[in-house]
Amino acid sequence: MDTIIWAGLLVVLVLIYRQSSRRTVQAAWWVMLLLTGLLLRHHITSGLGLGYTW
Repeated sequence: MDTIIWAGLLVVLVLIYRQSSRRTVQAAWWVMLLLTGLLLRHHITSGLGLGYTW
């Protein structure tokens, strides 16, 4: 999970460095935010399904 998040942030950083359009950078940022949220949701619910507690 961490690898996917870091890879997405690296892609956004490269887009900024290459001076891509603002719309492209924002789209990449929102896609990564959405994917991170989905991965977090899956990770938390699967952990609770195994009987883990907070």
